[in-house]
Amino acid sequence: MRIAMVHTPLVVRAGGERQILRLAIELQKQGNSVEIFTNAVNEERCYPNLLKKVTINVVPHPFVRFGPFYLRVAKKRANLYDTVFPRMLNIGRSIPKGFDIINNHNFPTEWAAFFAKKRLKIPVVWMCNEPPFWFFHPEQRRGSLKSSWPLFEIFDKIAVAYIDEIAVLSHSAESLVGKIYNRTSKIIRSGVDVEIFHKASRQQIRKKYNLQNDFVLLQVGGLIYYRRQIDSLEALFYLSKKYDNVKLILDGAGQQEMLRDFSRKLGVENKVIFLVTDNDKELAKIYAACDVFLYPSEVTWGLVVTEAMAARRAVIVSNKAGVSEIIKNNVNGTVVNHAKPKEIAEQVERLMDDPKLRKKLGENAYEYVKRNLSWEKYAENMESVFQQTISNFRRGTRWLKN
Repeated sequence: MRIAMVHTPLVVRAGGERQILRLAIELQKQGNSVEIFTNAVNEERCYPNLLKKVTINVVPHPFVRFGPFYLRVAKKRANLYDTVFPRMLNIGRSIPKGFDIINNHNFPTEWAAFFAKKRLKIPVVWMCNEPPFWFFHPEQRRGSLKSSWPLFEIFDKIAVAYIDEIAVLSHSAESLVGKIYNRTSKIIRSGVDVEIFHKASRQQIRKKYNLQNDFVLLQVGGLIYYRRQIDSLEALFYLSKKYDNVKLILDGAGQQEMLRDFSRKLGVENKVIFLVTDNDKELAKIYAACDVFLYPSEVTWGLVVTEAMAARRAVIVSNKAGVSEIIKNNVNGTVVNHAKPKEIAEQVERLMDDPKLRKKLGENAYEYVKRNLSWEKYAENMESVFQQTISNFRRGTRWLKN
């Protein structure tokens, strides 16, 4: 089977980027021919060890011929017609004939898949990690997006109507897809690199940052509003009233200065360490160094949680995170109510007072992901969906479900 995969620019280290690259590699191991189409690649920043194992086709912005000034203006305006639309149109026009199926990941690649399908007459499977944020975060419809959002919505729904099958990572994503597009979807859990994260050294990071005598909390992920690092900081604030030895590591790029200001307002700036880890070896050491992993985010999955579980860490997860669906309280982790930092602090304190429970949760977490979440299994499940979708498409059925 020849598979054309489509992704947004592969320029950062994030869950979606790791997911598509690991999927492509595993599909190749299963005997498939895979190529990825994207607008840009940063070979140093975005998992260089994975990028070199797959064929990447870089399709630049079609207006690049107008020079860097135009692209700077387009990026600043963040307009549908200046940036997103032409980028996806160019990818859709650039996928050559000869592929059996298109597998697109991440908004707005469904637009590129729409253009490609109209031209190539082949089926599409959308790995919908998350629908476009402006559907379920209306407060973000501001600036130029406020006026152009209706156009985004109209075209997005037209494009998705042409998709043959939708795969999602969680029941929460399944619910969003049903609500937004009136479509059913298949839940297929992604994998985790257990072999990378389960045996890293615990002491190196603790020694480097003088944390040997501290109880260390950790949150990993981009510093952006829906990751809710503010909840982790507030939880630290509550804990610091009673304990002097609790520290928090926030590992991720983004709105660092805003979070630094917030930590200063709370009076915990000396208890927070900001990092931007740039390779898996160091990330594994960060996971190993913490005592409890926090994930107060509102997202439809949360790959970093499964990585922390692979590192045998006790995890505390928001019930608005899709990954909470695999967590059983007091068995392999803890689920808390969303946006309740005081509740997070209470659960952290419980684990501080009960090291045996903390260890049990970490061990059970490791056993769960080792047994249930592998990239090989993820690729096998996706390959099965591809094969069924191709078969239905060739029989003349679009396999749209209402």
